[in-house]
Amino acid sequence: MEIGLQLEVIYQDNDLVEVRVSAWNGLFGGSSDVYLNKGELRELAGKLRGFPNSSLDARDFTLGAFGPKTAGGHVLINFHCTDGSGHAHVEAKIESNDAAGSRQSATLFLPIEASAVDSFVDALSGLEESVNAAAFLTSTIIPR
Repeated sequence: MEIGLQLEVIYQDNDLVEVRVSAWNGLFGGSSDVYLNKGELRELAGKLRGFPNSSLDARDFTLGAFGPKTAGGHVLINFHCTDGSGHAHVEAKIESNDAAGSRQSATLFLPIEASAVDSFVDALSGLEESVNAAAFLTSTIIPR
């Protein structure tokens, strides 16, 4: 996997979309399959559009449902600026589906640029159009 954050539609029907959320920062990674209502990806794109608009801009998103009695995994994604110059990062907390009574989790930090967010938002907007469609947010981390 490339370095960054990816959302890929792996299943959909009239009401629901199953999305595989994957992240890799060159040293550490994780993925989880989450269930979303139709239209949630387009809504996420709308809320993320224009990030970052100031050095204090921060936006949080929750995908899927948390807890052992829920289907699918859970992902918290936080977009925020790290300094007064507007350098941006995304933090992804990924929790796997329940497997034999246990869940795995990973937290990753990825530096990003505004232009990468714009491309990601554009891809997210049309993601529900077909299975196997993906939106990728490229990180500025250079692999070692």
